[in-house]
Amino acid sequence: MMPGLHLNLLPDAVAWIVHPAAGFALAHWASVLYSRLGKNPAFLLRAALILLVLSVLGAGWVLHPAAGMLLGYFGSRAFHRWRQDGTALLAGLLAAALFMVQGATWLIFPLGVMAVVWVFTALSTGAWPGRETTGPSAEPAALPEHAGGLPMMPTAPGRAEPVMPAAYVPPRRHASAAPDGTDPFTALQLDDRLPGDVRAQLVALDLRTAEALNHLKALGQEGSEGAYVARAIRDEYAPASVRAYLNLPRTQADVTPIEGDRTGHDLLREQLDLLLGAVQDILAGALRSGGQDLLTHQRFLREKFGKEKRELDV
Repeated sequence: MMPGLHLNLLPDAVAWIVHPAAGFALAHWASVLYSRLGKNPAFLLRAALILLVLSVLGAGWVLHPAAGMLLGYFGSRAFHRWRQDGTALLAGLLAAALFMVQGATWLIFPLGVMAVVWVFTALSTGAWPGRETTGPSAEPAALPEHAGGLPMMPTAPGRAEPVMPAAYVPPRRHASAAPDGTDPFTALQLDDRLPGDVRAQLVALDLRTAEALNHLKALGQEGSEGAYVARAIRDEYAPASVRAYLNLPRTQADVTPIEGDRTGHDLLREQLDLLLGAVQDILAGALRSGGQDLLTHQRFLREKFGKEKRELDV
């Protein structure tokens, strides 16, 4: 092996600048090796040439870390992607040969080991250059058909049909059977898919709407707007909120936020609270209406009997 070539072409006063320049060149070498530029043999040889020039000018040490980086480059590309990066790998081998000529003679030993490993790997995997498998490839076994699905139709030879993965459907709990004759709103109160606090809200809403409707009926306001709203809350609005909640995936309804930090469970509770407040307003209106009748009757009694009582006292 030839000894490294070193020339003292720079004056001693500025010869020191070769070493920091070699440091920058070494960083550039690493950026070329371990980036997309490492696939381009021109960039690879240009960076290697800069290092060789600096080693000739006096920074001979720079070739040793550069050679170590080159080993890592070979290890990352020669065993897996040598077909795609073959030209760049040949440029790397040329750079390695120049490094060894210039003084990094130790590089021949790890390169020899890597070459032997590469040959055995290529032979064992059938990836040896020019060695292609010509026998007919075995067709993959057909996938089993899923129960309840459509049968898998054969495709024309040479035409690959895309296989779409089946969408995951989370399991759902089934509602417990309600007794015969139970109205839909009462059946929701017995549905064990609902959390306990929601079922308690439904029971409270059922009691409040029944109380409001009874009061309005006693006042002769069975056809009033308040009675209509109370019936709509019980028979339409509340069941619609519950059904929307039950349509959510069971594993996510109570834990995954839907709006802000509120889950489906939180939103359902908020809607039922709004409906309870609306029924409470209907009850308050019925109280005012019934209280007005009570006050009117009180004024009548006061006018009719209050004067007679004062005369009797006299």
